[in-house]
Amino acid sequence: METQGWVAVSFVLGAAVAVIVALVFRARANKRWKATLDERENAAEAERKALAVEAERAHAAFDERQRELLRTTDARLEQLAQAHDQELQRRQMELDHHQRQARRSLEYELISMAAILQGCATLGLDGVLATNTCILVEAGLSTNRYVTQIDHVLITTAGALIVEHKRWRGTIFDGIRPSAASTSYKNLIDDSRLDPPFAVQIAPRSGPFRGGEEEAGGLVVRTHLGSKSPRKQVRAQAVHLSKHLDEHLGGAPWIETCVFYSSSDATVFTETRAGTAQEDKTAVVAGEREFLDLLVRRERTTRERLDHDLVERMAALLHAGGAKIDGFGAFSRGPVPLLASEVNPVLDTPPSPAMVDAPTG
Repeated sequence: METQGWVAVSFVLGAAVAVIVALVFRARANKRWKATLDERENAAEAERKALAVEAERAHAAFDERQRELLRTTDARLEQLAQAHDQELQRRQMELDHHQRQARRSLEYELISMAAILQGCATLGLDGVLATNTCILVEAGLSTNRYVTQIDHVLITTAGALIVEHKRWRGTIFDGIRPSAASTSYKNLIDDSRLDPPFAVQIAPRSGPFRGGEEEAGGLVVRTHLGSKSPRKQVRAQAVHLSKHLDEHLGGAPWIETCVFYSSSDATVFTETRAGTAQEDKTAVVAGEREFLDLLVRRERTTRERLDHDLVERMAALLHAGGAKIDGFGAFSRGPVPLLASEVNPVLDTPPSPAMVDAPTG
């Protein structure tokens, strides 16, 4: 009986020890779990704080980028505004320049227009004078377009004549070397490399040097070579005008060409000064008297005459190209004066720069 009691006591003590050990392990486990939980909460809090700091830093960087972008945008806008103002100023200066050129060109064209009309009136001719004709030229591709401007197109019953007017001053050599005209020019300029067509102008300098100019003995020497020479220009104009007439009228008469140096301060040397000669030549005349002689020779030609209707159709077509139309003789009555009344030169409205051929000198 006593033994059984000790066994029961031992069993109870063992169970109590087991329970105590279990409670100790559980307490320790709870403590470790609580420590882990606290550690995780601390880590989460640190991460939240780090994220908050990073967010603040990112927001501050974003605000700084915005401010920098605004500063850059303002600076760029200021640059664009300055560039725009400078471009406007440049374009205004360019416009003023072209206006001055247009005024000078129109003044010179009015001078030659009056001389041509006076010559036609003196000879009692019948015809039309178209001043400042513009033709749209398409060379090759449709995007390769430009406008050619013709000073004067004189149309009489004797035919059509393009007049390229130059009011150059000084001594002019058109197609003839200066040294061939006078030995006194040999030491002034070197003309050994000049090949026709060309024109050389020697005049007192009246302004700053430009392209194609050089100084010799206190004078300005201007050279106009190849396509820039007056005779080459007027022949190219004749080709464009002939094509223009053919396209719109179904045919074109032969078009003669002339370079008219009208300044009284010009002395002109040229090998073709005597007149029109062959069909592939361009007449070069100086002064109204020589131009009048040219008109007389043209009226004496045996070439087929133009009829009244064709002259009026040509005048109407050139008028559509912006030309000022003046009829004389038999053409001073009828449709031609109506065309003339519709076109009045406006000095304050310049043509396109591509249309301006301001005389030099």
